[in-house]
Amino acid sequence: MDKAQRLSILDDLIKLQTVNGDEEKVANYLKNLLEKHGIETELNKYDDNRYNLIANIKKGDGPILGLTGHADVVSTVNDDEWNYGPFNPKHIDGKIFGRGSSDMKGGLAGMAIAMIELNEDPDFAGNLRFLVTVGEEIGELGAAKLAKEGYVDDIKAIVVGEPSNSTSRLAMEQLVHAGLIELNGQKPETRMATFCAHKGSVTYKVISRGRAAHSSMPEMGINALDNLVTYFNKQKEYFTDLVKLEDDVLGSTKPSVTVMNGGNQENTIPDYAELTAKIRTIPEYTNDKVISDIQDLIDKLNQADPRMKLELKILSSNLPVKTELDSDFIKLVKSSYKDVLGVNIAAVGAPGGTDASQFVQANPDLDVVVAGPGNESAHQVNEFVFEDDYLKYIDIYKTMARRFFA
Repeated sequence: MDKAQRLSILDDLIKLQTVNGDEEKVANYLKNLLEKHGIETELNKYDDNRYNLIANIKKGDGPILGLTGHADVVSTVNDDEWNYGPFNPKHIDGKIFGRGSSDMKGGLAGMAIAMIELNEDPDFAGNLRFLVTVGEEIGELGAAKLAKEGYVDDIKAIVVGEPSNSTSRLAMEQLVHAGLIELNGQKPETRMATFCAHKGSVTYKVISRGRAAHSSMPEMGINALDNLVTYFNKQKEYFTDLVKLEDDVLGSTKPSVTVMNGGNQENTIPDYAELTAKIRTIPEYTNDKVISDIQDLIDKLNQADPRMKLELKILSSNLPVKTELDSDFIKLVKSSYKDVLGVNIAAVGAPGGTDASQFVQANPDLDVVVAGPGNESAHQVNEFVFEDDYLKYIDIYKTMARRFFA
């Protein structure tokens, strides 16, 4: 496939408006593209207008290497602030602008093209499975469905095409300085990187129920907001201890309270209040342990004060993902980058999460790496991917596959 065709496919995907939904557009586009090149595909319905896509290349009886990416994109924030419009891809000064260019239609297009070119290579004798998911940005919905239905059970290793690069060496140094990525003694020679691990997450809501009363007679009521603040302070003490344990690649657990609501009228004691928190977890302190700790904290407060009525509601629990730096798979990945780029890259831990959390829950032995052409402009106005990065990652994916089956 020539350069113009490669770029045209990414442009086509950016034009498809899949903001937190309507991923069927991408699924159908890629289905038609792959089938045109002789690759078997399957649509997997999540909901109306929301379809996962599975594509397979089988050229032997050996292991399966997975490639995966999501078809949804986040909100455009404010269309008027985009220089060229969020769904009107523009190629300017070596950059491709558009919502999803970085996160992660660049990776998605690159993987699809790598599949096509490997399928057409008579010397390639491997087995690939391409999983295109819905709803990653809000809940990893499509990945959870595919994992539950067994689509990753027989995959040995998987490459997630999420953004793994920085826009500059300076940007990477700033991420390291901020503690968002750990180099562990590695000396990267480029702003490109790969993630061998990423944190999991536990998202939960704590609900406080009280009794309403007139604010002139607060003793007649039970202030749900006061009780929630009591919990908040105890939770803050717990968080102080929680962050002391560190992973060698991912660093420490990162807890945050992100939403807090209570009361709806200035002269009424609130009978309801709630907070939402997200804890970014590491393998050394499991999600189940975190959930148990929070429940125990709530139980003790409820038992100590009969006027306290706190409830815990778990919104999501996504496992951390980690493939050891010295594993054969990470060595293969780093060697593949060097083959294409001619320089050494770092394999680091990512602060965010990916669909891989769902996949390792179904297949705990799965080796995972995050490798994609995007960068930290993801989710921003005027999001972009470097054109050269996008093109190089097609070759990186192909090199990974060839080495995997060598």
